[in-house]
Amino acid sequence: MTAFEIRPMTLDDVDAVGEMTAAGGFHDRRDFFRRSLAMSSCRPVMAVAAGKPIGTGLATIHGAVGWIGIMFVTPELRRQGIGRALTEAVCDILEEAGCRSLVLVATDLGRPLYEQLGFQETSRYHMHPGEPLDAAPVPPAGTSLRQITSADLGAIAALDRLATGEDRRPLIEANAGGGWLLEGSDSAADLRGYLMPTHRGNGGLIAPRPEDALCLIDLHRHLIPRDGRAWAGLPAENEPGRQLLAGRGSPEWRSFPRMTRGPEPEWRPDTIWGQFSHALG
Repeated sequence: MTAFEIRPMTLDDVDAVGEMTAAGGFHDRRDFFRRSLAMSSCRPVMAVAAGKPIGTGLATIHGAVGWIGIMFVTPELRRQGIGRALTEAVCDILEEAGCRSLVLVATDLGRPLYEQLGFQETSRYHMHPGEPLDAAPVPPAGTSLRQITSADLGAIAALDRLATGEDRRPLIEANAGGGWLLEGSDSAADLRGYLMPTHRGNGGLIAPRPEDALCLIDLHRHLIPRDGRAWAGLPAENEPGRQLLAGRGSPEWRSFPRMTRGPEPEWRPDTIWGQFSHALG
């Protein structure tokens, strides 16, 4: 049994952590953890043995809802209780911060542990890839697209809260640069939806109307590199949206379980079309 400790991650740890996750087949997470450490809502932790990182976890506080993500243990040290200890530490952080609902997106590897810790599948995220588009989309009649400014953040956070049941203002502020919104042409206060592209083709995307969501998805496809893909992630409850995407030549690639411990947030999954990441929601 390997002796280890769990402690908060710092910026000084990020390079070693990135090397560890890359060597373990979990991508180089340096940029992700640097961004997480800069957000007031994020609490990254790490498992350490003999002075070296051997595992990671991330607690993200969205008001009364907490997200668990980036749960990783270096492959040669798995099945020694390290993953369980990391997960329990992240849950403790969230519950001490006042989170009543804990949410995560599970892998096949992690799911048995999460079930042991009281998490249950409550939905699924269905992933639909989109190939790059050369031309920008034409907005629906009576709407216009523009880039997000700091003056928009309050309205975006309010729309996001109705959709997710979460207070994601720090996450929104951290990703607003390069983001876009769709608004009604008759009123600057008529926010119809937003898109905030993130890494590896992901992006937060909320839109109550399907036609607006499709416009923002096509904008995302226009903005990505020519050799990339834009990912739409729709909860299972957004079945009409999934059918729309499949009918437009974007069939489902995979789906991942959304698991919850505690009460399910009061959310509007039919208005959700993309995630910042599966670690953050």
